[in-house]
Amino acid sequence: METARLPIPDIHGSTRPLVWVVDSAYTGELNARIGLADRLGYPYEIIPLPSADTQSYQNELSERYARNVHVTGQPLLIISGTGEETTAEIADLKNLFQDSLLNVYLASILPDEHHPRLKEYDLIASPQLLGTNIVPLVGVPHKLTQEVLADAYCKHQDYFKSLPKPIIGLLLGGNTRYCDGFDAAHAKALAQRVYKIAKPLEACLVISNSRRTPAEAQTALLDSLTELNTRFFDWQQTEQSLYHALLAHADLFIVTGDSLSMCSEAAFTGKPVLIDISEAATECYHRDIVGKLIEYGAAKRLTDRFEPWSYRSTDPTQAIVQAIRNRIQI
Repeated sequence: METARLPIPDIHGSTRPLVWVVDSAYTGELNARIGLADRLGYPYEIIPLPSADTQSYQNELSERYARNVHVTGQPLLIISGTGEETTAEIADLKNLFQDSLLNVYLASILPDEHHPRLKEYDLIASPQLLGTNIVPLVGVPHKLTQEVLADAYCKHQDYFKSLPKPIIGLLLGGNTRYCDGFDAAHAKALAQRVYKIAKPLEACLVISNSRRTPAEAQTALLDSLTELNTRFFDWQQTEQSLYHALLAHADLFIVTGDSLSMCSEAAFTGKPVLIDISEAATECYHRDIVGKLIEYGAAKRLTDRFEPWSYRSTDPTQAIVQAIRNRIQI
């Protein structure tokens, strides 16, 4: 898929940029933006979503820039993207900050009909698009780093080393805005496939859910796996480092394809990833993007069988960092 693009400004100099991350109520979208900002290594601020009063919003940002700028024309990097529909409002900021601004758009999922003003962004990172000024991704950006994995590995190593091996990490998403097929019946069918993978391996199954996992589906899945050696931790009742430790210690992952973030984080580890992309519980866009992970070799579609393989881990966040550093040479 191609899209016409405008030239990206080259912002040069010895002054580090101001970095603003546009807020979002969607956890995955915000984590992607923060993950990119963290990886860039510059201090950053989270700025509010655009308000209905465009002029007041622009005045607020103009005053914020003036308070924080150290030199005239200091580079400004704004990171926004999919989630709330803010495409036009953030694109308008180009008129406010002129050549000082590098406007970056993180596109986890784009509809077939793109917003007409998307082409005005300086840099678009997307697992769906190709073209000038687009960073093509395998997976989606996230907050995970090798340092985070290493710290979590050590923090929880006593727990994970006490478990039987191999360890399978089962990462559960759930229903999305446009797909609500993750019900009890689907969960039972998923459990049957998981059982057929884990049983021959005599594996320990460590299961984690997400905020979108329906309670009835979760119960049905756990009840269907009682014959296996299982552990379960609820994301709402445990610290995030335990999830990171699971990523660090597990030997194999089974992930539901509705969560592009979890699929991408699992692929970041370089370990085998089996992804459930059942049509009943995933959107077509999820299946397309997961298909890129499969084409790359980081993942395979979940079936009833597993054969080990190896691949070079994916790092979509670093791909965006490199593209930005090519423009902001500091």
